[in-house]
Parts: sequence; C-alpha cells; structure tokens
Amino acid sequence: MKNISKLSVALCTYNGEKFLKEQIDSILNQTISVDEIIICDDCSSDSTIIILNEYNQKHPNLFKIYINEFNLRSTKNFEKAISLATGDYIFLSDQDDVWRKDKVEKTLEIFSKNPIVEGVFSNANLIDDNSNPIYNEISLWESFCFFHESIKEPSDLRRSLIHIGNFLTGATLCIKKEVKDFSIPFLTSDNFIHDEWLAYILTERNTLMFSTEKLISYRLHQNQQLGVGKLSNPEKTLKNNREYNHVLMDIYKPKRFKDCKAKVRFHYSQYEKYYTLYEKHRIPLFKNILDDLKTKFIESNLEMKKKYPIRYFFRIYSDKRKGKRQLKES
Repeated sequence: MKNISKLSVALCTYNGEKFLKEQIDSILNQTISVDEIIICDDCSSDSTIIILNEYNQKHPNLFKIYINEFNLRSTKNFEKAISLATGDYIFLSDQDDVWRKDKVEKTLEIFSKNPIVEGVFSNANLIDDNSNPIYNEISLWESFCFFHESIKEPSDLRRSLIHIGNFLTGATLCIKKEVKDFSIPFLTSDNFIHDEWLAYILTERNTLMFSTEKLISYRLHQNQQLGVGKLSNPEKTLKNNREYNHVLMDIYKPKRFKDCKAKVRFHYSQYEKYYTLYEKHRIPLFKNILDDLKTKFIESNLEMKKKYPIRYFFRIYSDKRKGKRQLKES
C-alpha cells in the first residue's frame, strides 16, 4: 500500500501472561510488518511485564511500553494507547487473541480501495484456551446478532448499532490517525465501552467499513473481561440470532410471539442504554437517538398488542408490576 509512513498497534494488557506471547507473535508475523507496538499495561500483578520486557529487548525499536500508575480499566486504557500511537493507521489489539497472518494486509487493502473510510473492522473465528477452534457453526459476528447480509449501505450500520446493539469488537478494528482528533476523550458508561464509542462516532460520520473475512481468532476463556459467553447450542443460537436480526432490521415482520418479545426487549435495552448516556453527557444527538428508540419501543409494543392482545395484556401487567421496561422522562 502506497503512502503509508507508519503502522501502529495499540495493545492493552492486564494480567495477560497466559496468552500474551501467542498474540504478540501473531502481530510480529504479519505479511506487512507494523512500525510500532504501543503497549499500555493496567497494573498487572503476574509476569506480563517480564514478558513485555523480553520482547522489548529483542525488538527495542518496535515496542513502546507504558505501565499505568493506577488501574484505568479497558476503555480509558485503550484511549491512552491510541493517543500515544503515532502511526497513520492504528490497529487495536487485545492481549489474548491471535491475528491471521494477513490481517494487516487485508485491512489496508480496504482502506486503499475506499479513501473516505476512517475505520475498518472484521469478523473472527472463535477459539478456546488452547487455541483450538470452537463453535465452528457460528462466527463472532453471528454470536451477537450481526449479519453482514443485512447491511446494504453505510446507514444500515448505524441502524444496526442503534436498534440491535454493538457489533464492533475493538480487537478487530483499525482506525486512521485522524480519528483521534474527534473521538478522544472517549465517552464512558458501564455498558458503553471504547469499541461501541468508536462504532458510534464512525457510523455517525458514515466512515466505518468491514471485512467479512475472519481476520483474527477471538479467544473465549474464563477470565476475559467481555465475550460471547458459553454457547450450549451454537446451531440454535445461529438460527435464532439470524431471525432476530431480520426482525429488528425490519427485513420481515415478526411471525411469532417470541419475535415480538425480542423486538420489545432489544429496543428497550437500547433505549435504557442511551437514556443513561444522555443523562450523563447531555449530548443532543443522544437525545435524538433516545427519541427514535422510544418510538421504536412503542411501535413494537403496539405490534405485539395487535397480533397477540391477550399475551400483550399479561406482558404489560407483569412489566408494570415489576417496574420493568418503563419509559423515563428525559
């Protein structure tokens, strides 16, 4: 790829001794080499720092290691790592995944073909503690209800983010350096972390794009901070998630009561999240999204009432009694 002066990796660590070497080796073994690896460690108490220093001794001009004075947690730690990166393109990395050898190459190809794009993310395979593939029936995207065939234009990414929830796993993301100018400081909330903030800001600008290729192996293990959870029946999960996606993206109308319930549940969950964000940050755009989700929630309830009036009555009665799914004044 022409006119690239520098490629950076922003890698955050915290007690990552078990999987860190495999991840770093996969970054070092790319078909296109990166120019710097920025590592921000969030007060690890295991041998993570020893491992990092070993790599730094072998590659002294490649690694830049920063050890936090106090625990920042993942969102603010990634903010720090990204802010310290000096490359034209910044690849985000978790400490416990494995990159495909051509991840950097394939990602840069998308940027090269789409000059206005400011961020590119990808799908991923799922692996276990021993790096063995698991849940071959379902990919990372499919595990949380994101199906690329539902995305026909950039605005569909925005709609999916608002109506269904976050689809962007930060560990698969690469951004242009200019993104730092309008994304930092990251807005935070308990259920709105750095990758969703970047998805939010980039879809608002219509500059986010994806690769359908599985460019990393995403590790599922007991100690990870976030993940897709244990899938007892991947094939059933895949089937249900595809149906929910199509209902929530208005590709087809709900055909069963459980589809209506899912639509109400998803819309209210998103409404509650953006209500919290608006109350905390008072950003007008959050208010617009909140109003949109409120409308979708009301419409979903009316859809349920029309198709299943008796079940709707008992659902509404139960929710009011338990104080669940009640709209708030903003």
